[in-house]
Amino acid sequence: MRDLIRKSPPWIKKPIRYVYGLIPYEKRLGKVFWDTYNFLQESQWWSKEQLEEYQMRQLEKLLKHSYENVPYYRRIFDERGLKPKDIQDFDDFIKLPYLTKDIFRENFNTKEIISKNINLLKLPISHTSGTTGKPLQFYVNIDEGEKEWAFICHQWSRIGYKPGDKRMELRGAINKKEPIFYSKFGNILRFSPIIENKERAKLYLKKMEEFGAKFLHGYPGAIASFALLIKQHKLNINFELEAILFASEIIYEWERKIVEEVFGCRIFSHYGCAEKAVLAAECEKTHIYHCLPEYGITEFDFQTKEIVATGFLNTVNPFIRYKMTDVALNPRFEPCQKCNRNYYPIFDGIEGRLEDFIVSPEGFLIAPAIITHPFKDLKTIKNTQIVQKSHEKIILRIVPLEDVNKDLLNKEIQFLSQELKKIIGEKITIIPEIVNEIELSPSGKFKWIISEISKDFINR
Repeated sequence: MRDLIRKSPPWIKKPIRYVYGLIPYEKRLGKVFWDTYNFLQESQWWSKEQLEEYQMRQLEKLLKHSYENVPYYRRIFDERGLKPKDIQDFDDFIKLPYLTKDIFRENFNTKEIISKNINLLKLPISHTSGTTGKPLQFYVNIDEGEKEWAFICHQWSRIGYKPGDKRMELRGAINKKEPIFYSKFGNILRFSPIIENKERAKLYLKKMEEFGAKFLHGYPGAIASFALLIKQHKLNINFELEAILFASEIIYEWERKIVEEVFGCRIFSHYGCAEKAVLAAECEKTHIYHCLPEYGITEFDFQTKEIVATGFLNTVNPFIRYKMTDVALNPRFEPCQKCNRNYYPIFDGIEGRLEDFIVSPEGFLIAPAIITHPFKDLKTIKNTQIVQKSHEKIILRIVPLEDVNKDLLNKEIQFLSQELKKIIGEKITIIPEIVNEIELSPSGKFKWIISEISKDFINR
C-alpha cells in the first residue's frame, strides 16, 4: 500500500492516505512484519546452540549469495583461495577481511559491491547520518524496513510496547513551521526536536497530555534538553509514561539522570545503524546492550574495541565484517545473567564525549543527530567537521572532493551554512574553512563535532 501511495500522482495520494489511515495500524503491518516479529518473540528464548545454528545457516546463505552475485566479495574470496563452503564455523569466518567505510564507498561507486541479480530501479537509496563527517550511500532491500521495524518492536516489547500502541516522537528533521504533527500511518504524534524556550516546552507538555501515549521515543539529547527546560522552569507534567525510548545517538549518563528525574519512568535504549548491520538493546532488567543474533553476527576489534558487524537483512550491497568505527564499552561474549536470554555479545554502551553537543546563541543544547540532516546527501564534499568556538561562532571545516566544480562546491557550502543557521539559530555566525584534510585527535580518533563550550554548559 505504501508503494502504491508513493507511486500515485499527487491528486490521488490524499484520498488513498485517508482511506489507508482508517485501517487500524496493527492491521496495516504486513505479513513480513508479523512473521518476523512472531519468530523473534519465540527465538529470544532459544538455547545458545539453537541461536548459533541459526546464525550459521543465515551466514551460509549470505556468503553464497555474495560470492555468486557481488563482484567485490567474489574477488575477496578468490584472492584468499576460499569458497563459501570453506566457512564452516566462526573461526573460518574471520579469514575474511574487515570491510571499512572507505572500502565500501570505493566499491559502491564502481558498483563492485552491488548485487548483479537485483533490479536497482525498484530499490530506495539510504544514507548514514554523517556523524563520521562522510555520509555513506547504499541501497536497501524492498522488505528491509518491515523486518527492521519488527526487530525494534520486538526489543521494545521487553518494556511493554505492543505493535500499534500510539507513541510520541521527539526526533527527525526540524520543522519550525509545523513543530507538532500527527501521523496516522504510525499512530505517532511527532514533535520537532528543537525546543527553544519555556513557551514551546509548555505547548509540548500540553499536547502530550492530550494525546495520552505511554511511550516517548526520540534522540537522547533532544529529550534531555526538554527535561532540562522542564526542570529549570518548574513546569508541571500531568501525564505518566511507561517508558522513554532512546535511539539514534550515544547516551550520556547526565542525559539518563535528568530524564529519569524529570519524567520518573524507565529509560530504554537501543543501538543500531542505518546500514542495518547490527542491532542491540537493553533488556527489561538491566541497562546492558544485548546484540540480537537473529539480526546478524557481531564481533569486536579487541585492540580498538570497535564494533565489527555482519548484517543478515541487506543482500543488495551486503555488509560483511563491516568495521563500524563505533567503540563499545566493556564488550564481552557472554549472555546476560539477569534476563536469561542467550543473546551475546553484550556491552555497556557506546563511547562518547560531552563535547559532541552544540549550544545555541539562546543557550539550549542541540544534539548531534539533529545537526546531521543537511549533511546526508553531499555531492561535492568529501569530509566535514564542526567546531564551536563560542555561543555565536562556529567554524565549518570542509574537505572538497578532488577536481570538483567550484561553483557547485560554493553552492553546497552556502546550503550547509544556511541550514545550520536554521537549526542552531540565526544569530550564529558560520565560518566555512576549506582544508586539505581534517586532523585526528591525539588518540587518533576523528571527531565530527567539537564544542569548546558545551561541557561547561552541561556541568553548570
